[in-house]
Amino acid sequence: MIQNKNTNKILITGATGFVGRHLIPQLINIYNNTEILTVNRNVEKAEILFKNLKCKHILSTDYKSIIEFNPDIVIHLATLSTSRNDTEIIKPMLEANIEFGVQLLSTLAKCDNMKLFVNVGSFAEYRSGTDKINDAYLYAATKSAFRNFVEYYSHVAGFKYITAVPYSIYGNNDTAKKIIDYIRESLSAKTPVKMTKGEQTLDFIHVSDVVNFFVKVISNLQNIIDNMPNGADYHAGTGIGTTIRDLAKLIEKTENKKCNIEWGGLPYRQMDVMQAIAPIEKNNILIDWKSKISIEEGIKL
Repeated sequence: MIQNKNTNKILITGATGFVGRHLIPQLINIYNNTEILTVNRNVEKAEILFKNLKCKHILSTDYKSIIEFNPDIVIHLATLSTSRNDTEIIKPMLEANIEFGVQLLSTLAKCDNMKLFVNVGSFAEYRSGTDKINDAYLYAATKSAFRNFVEYYSHVAGFKYITAVPYSIYGNNDTAKKIIDYIRESLSAKTPVKMTKGEQTLDFIHVSDVVNFFVKVISNLQNIIDNMPNGADYHAGTGIGTTIRDLAKLIEKTENKKCNIEWGGLPYRQMDVMQAIAPIEKNNILIDWKSKISIEEGIKL
């Protein structure tokens, strides 16, 4: 791969998560002159995961080091993602998805090099379509609420921001089980795996395509700053919907085995997302990006 002489300083939160652990090696490979700082709850984990890679890791409370680093661009991947909405999850979710982010924004407001904050939202913010926000879950509601803080600090500090909205990400070395993992497990399950009726139509995007999305954002930094509206959404998906039942059929075909699933064994969530397909038209025009890996290819990978 041809290396890019980009010299931006990039700060990344959530580096040890699913997307982060794929993104950082790619950035280091492409942007050989770029400095990367990761902000972590567990520095030791980051140091082990990115051993021998040229980047620095600090604690999430080390605000002084963030100011000294003085980033040009921030990719805010850190999040507590869960389908839970019970009382016990409220405090840790608010701490992770609101409080930590606001502390970060407050610190970045003191960094005079700050140009772009890349917020990361959720397709579950758009339960009834992408015309307006209508949160499906408590998790999605925290992501929507955080947008207001990003907007506020963008005006206070003068940096620009966009919101990346990834859809149903899958791929190798995931840090949490996804629907595709439960379907795969059912291939060898002795008792049927209980699932919903599987009528949800989702946009499954491979993690490699998501990584390339963030790479394109970085490479189009100046264009975004100069020409794109502040706070714009970029929906990172394939633009193609697949029902969960059809996903199971694709996995069966690839593995030449039958899934052992009890369809309808679980109820849908109270306000489940029944259709989430990314509107991708503007991505190719604005940041020269579109997904390359089809769901069929991704399952084989």
